Amino acid sequence: MKKESSAVIKLTKSEIEMVIKSLQFTEDSAEFFDAPIMFTHKIKQDFIQIRTDIIQGEKDIETRNKTKEENRNGPQACESCDD
Repeated sequence: MKKESSAVIKLTKSEIEMVIKSLQFTEDSAEFFDAPIMFTHKIKQDFIQIRTDIIQGEKDIETRNKTKEENRNGPQACESCDD
């Protein structure tokens, strides 16, 4: 089997969303014209998973930042208060 090259591409969340919509449009058009969908479904599912992972990562970061902020602003123990 021939080794296939790969590339790393940086996309924003909104660019990923545009790719997903474009692939969906391609699938819908292919269905309308009774053309084979071919590869678009697998690629679209990959982009949907990437988008889901990004959203989950953003939520995780937000939760960690909120916890750090709560810990920073929470009541602090001091020697004079412990008496």
